[in-house]
Amino acid sequence: MTEKREPIPFSGTHSSDDLNLYGAYQMLLPIWVEGEPAYVPENNSVLRCLQYLELKENSVRMDWGRYCWNNTKGCCEMEYRADAAGESIVGRACQVQATSGLEILQLPRGGRKHAR
Repeated sequence: MTEKREPIPFSGTHSSDDLNLYGAYQMLLPIWVEGEPAYVPENNSVLRCLQYLELKENSVRMDWGRYCWNNTKGCCEMEYRADAAGESIVGRACQVQATSGLEILQLPRGGRKHAR
């Protein structure tokens, strides 16, 4: 990651599906996914944000049947950095909260960036 990006306000309308999946977010947070910039809804786990990126941005593809979503199997482990200056950490995408500047260094198993 090289550029510093700031959160941006969400000014659209939330569909009922959006509210059920991501909540009533007001900001989109800048993150990096394997070197590519992305914006994701605040107050969500990384796994939920990856779902957003697949459904709304078509920028990742995930093997959704693989993940338990509730920290029981360890099947969504990823490598990430909390910020550009931080150390590489292995954590579960269902448990890690997305924060501004988060860098996903390696997607959970079965995940891949989608070529646009």
